Amino acid sequence: MIYKFRIISDENELFSRSIEISEDDTFLKFHKSILKACDYKDSEMASFFVSNDDWDKEQEITLFDMGEEDTGTIPMQKAKLKDFVSNKGDKLIYQFDFFGDRALFCTLVDILKKDAKKKYPVCVHSTGNPPLQKENDTAEDFNDLFNETGIDEDDDLFSNNDDEFGNDEFGGNDFGGYDDFGGGYGGNDYDY
Repeated sequence: MIYKFRIISDENELFSRSIEISEDDTFLKFHKSILKACDYKDSEMASFFVSNDDWDKEQEITLFDMGEEDTGTIPMQKAKLKDFVSNKGDKLIYQFDFFGDRALFCTLVDILKKDAKKKYPVCVHSTGNPPLQKENDTAEDFNDLFNETGIDEDDDLFSNNDDEFGNDEFGGNDFGGYDDFGGGYGGNDYDY
């Protein structure tokens, strides 16, 4: 059978993804399909948590084998989806930013028959932008936003020495520059 998960974020209410994946696939394959659907890099720690209806974290399924039996975690490559999720409405938390304690919320919304024409897993619906993979990605995001404006980064937006108000590049203007109030460069003839 094919599981259809709806994935949402509490950071952007316009964001959603729907991924269809085989119930026999591992959580590692689901992890990689989320990365692809969100255009995230495959270089960060991540975990799934089986969740109850109140989105409380329960069983943790980790990206890497922690190597200790007593941690109670299971590595993604050994955990099959059908062993932890089996009913419509079952929930998973996908924690993609451990330092920021940020996550995506995955709900099993449908169980379908396999379509021989589709290659699974597949993202079948995409709306909105995903949250940043790391909260401190702001500089990179700024560059992406800047690039989306169509402005060439080599353009000197502030190169005009005389703007429409007659200001030159040193702050002076046609109305007397810094001496407008009689003091020039910070001084003035007024008593405070």
